[in-house]
Amino acid sequence: MVIRNDWSLISAGTERATVSTGARSLLGKARQRPEQVAQVIDSVKRSGLADTYRTVQDRLDRPVQLGYSCAGTVLRTGEGVDDIRPGMRVAAGGARYASHAEIVAVPRNLVVPVPEGVDTQWAAFATVGAIALQGIHQAEAVPGSRIAVIGLGLVGQITLQLLRAYGYDGLGVDPDPAMVELAGAAGLAAFARTGKGLVSRHWGGAGADAVLITAATSSSDPIEFAGELSRDRATVVVVGDVNVAPPRSSYYHKELSIRYARSYGPGRYDSRFEEGGHPYPEGYVPWTERRNLSEVLRLVATGAVDFGQLKPRIFPVEDAADAYEALNPSSGGRSVALLLRYPGTAQLPTQPPAPAVTRTWRAPRGVVRVAAIGAGNFATKTLFPKLTRESGVSFSWVAGGRGLSAAHQGRRWGFRTVAESVDTALASGDADCVMVLSRHDSHGDYAARVMRGGSALYCEKPLGLTETELEDVADAWLVSGAPAMAGFNRRFAPSMRDLRAALPSGVPLQIVYRVFAGRLPSEHWYFDPRQGGRLLGEVCHFIDAAGFLTPGRPVWVRAVGVDAKDPAVAQSVTLHVVYDDGSNASIVYGGLTPPGAPKEFLEVATDGMAARIEDFRSLTVWKGGRASTSKYRGGPKGHAEEMLSLIRLVRNEPLGEEAAAAVDFASALGSSLVACRAARSLTEDRIVEASPSTPALARALGCLPPLARTSAAVPRPGGGADGSSSTPAAI
Repeated sequence: MVIRNDWSLISAGTERATVSTGARSLLGKARQRPEQVAQVIDSVKRSGLADTYRTVQDRLDRPVQLGYSCAGTVLRTGEGVDDIRPGMRVAAGGARYASHAEIVAVPRNLVVPVPEGVDTQWAAFATVGAIALQGIHQAEAVPGSRIAVIGLGLVGQITLQLLRAYGYDGLGVDPDPAMVELAGAAGLAAFARTGKGLVSRHWGGAGADAVLITAATSSSDPIEFAGELSRDRATVVVVGDVNVAPPRSSYYHKELSIRYARSYGPGRYDSRFEEGGHPYPEGYVPWTERRNLSEVLRLVATGAVDFGQLKPRIFPVEDAADAYEALNPSSGGRSVALLLRYPGTAQLPTQPPAPAVTRTWRAPRGVVRVAAIGAGNFATKTLFPKLTRESGVSFSWVAGGRGLSAAHQGRRWGFRTVAESVDTALASGDADCVMVLSRHDSHGDYAARVMRGGSALYCEKPLGLTETELEDVADAWLVSGAPAMAGFNRRFAPSMRDLRAALPSGVPLQIVYRVFAGRLPSEHWYFDPRQGGRLLGEVCHFIDAAGFLTPGRPVWVRAVGVDAKDPAVAQSVTLHVVYDDGSNASIVYGGLTPPGAPKEFLEVATDGMAARIEDFRSLTVWKGGRASTSKYRGGPKGHAEEMLSLIRLVRNEPLGEEAAAAVDFASALGSSLVACRAARSLTEDRIVEASPSTPALARALGCLPPLARTSAAVPRPGGGADGSSSTPAAI
């Protein structure tokens, strides 16, 4: 949903920590985040010092979106949103979504309607309220229970109000007398941190049934104090950011339980829930983060919770810098909450109409204008630097991704325009070549639209995740006549070029491509069902490299999963591809391997010759009883050569024989089709034919129309289609 903000909340504790970390030196950041230092050291071992340094500098250079709790008016809703309409008032949550900005775009499961009678100003507190509510849920205490809250910042103050609303016997503790006074002014029980004496007397010497720690400190004092306050077998819930080092003297002898409250509630950090909009079954997960948001607003509507008692400071958004300055400790005292107020006049730009007809491609004269859809890690670390080295190239527009990142990369790389949207950018026609560098699920759609819009195409792999998408891309390429390239960079690697030149012409090849890719965490975006998984997103690289070396056409493919049969989640797969000239390729993709192993080995055997590429750093050829080895400094995988060939292709300049073969878009479509068929083979656990079955793909690949091929036999391992031995005629 696209929302025009009326208010957004600055959480003093959380955002003070974020700003403080950003202001630290590189050494200071390293000291604060030792786990990330370990990741950097591992990266140095894998990728080398120079490459790791560039990656770290790129990460540190990125701006960070601040804010995660806001409220305003819906301007536009996306597909599948049926419970909220434009014009409705809503509260929204989520880091990177509910930011401090006039207009924000937030997934549906992080947005809830504001009840009638609730001021939008107080609805902006809903996300922080959901954090407090999740802490109470994790305590699993019944109403009337004695619950102590350690830390009376914003979350702690709200937690005390929620405890009172639900009928708990709550009290708060904080070392700052001003925070104790603020809670007391709201009629809440609160004490200064002077030991447990006052707390014990408040409950007649009894201990707490549960303790919620809402403080933020590197000290372990809150966790130690929680052990002192607790009764036997009580629960301690960690809501804030504290050092959890429980002393045995209290936690063991009282048999205390420690639980964590994960942010706003169930659904947090699950991209399928937060970004994909997939609901959880209410019978199993009744209190999702979205329901927590709604519940906080319900309590505000009934008057059980009053955020006005927090006495927030209000700043117009034009004075946001002053608001952040107010986060620093000063003689003026400590504020638990600061609100940014927006004028409420921002409007969305009018959506441009789609081009009525397909534009005709024309080669540029002079400077080549390059545009980009997406500007993520790979683009900024690898492709853009290579393009800046080419003369006669200018960056036109950048679009897609999040607005802040697109604007930052636009300034960093000198793009003339940061487009309001991909639609606006494509409709402008202000690019000779458009690079599709977005998430995988958008590649096919964008690639086809780019070519039909009259621009040359560079599309990172994969070209599409389904045969329907590939058919559309093939049709757009055939109709528009626009030059096109896919991001299969290994075709352009110097070692691959030299290997291809050394191979004898027209003879069948045996190819073994072994990849130790390493395990990805289960929450990686590759495993979002919309993104196709590692087979379609990564293994396609190696399918293409094998096909690039092989003179024949692929006939069938067989894929076997080691850890799963679902392409969306499988990490390790083995493929076998057979070609019509007798060649065959085995691709072993190990996605569960440990770090440190050499990544890629490519071996080729044929009549009188064998060769091996090792991580693109060396090529060894055995021929005539002798071995010769070539070394390649840095293990180049062809990105520089790929970008040079792209610009020459767009300019319609002559290409050498090897470069012309590498830029061939028809073969890239063929490799993408084999990847899709491999995914089907994995799912269906069978051999799958590799020839195209749709008209545009068949024409693009130079095949016979599908109907003319219905009687063709498909060779099987060890036999023909009818069980007899394979023959050239059958192939």
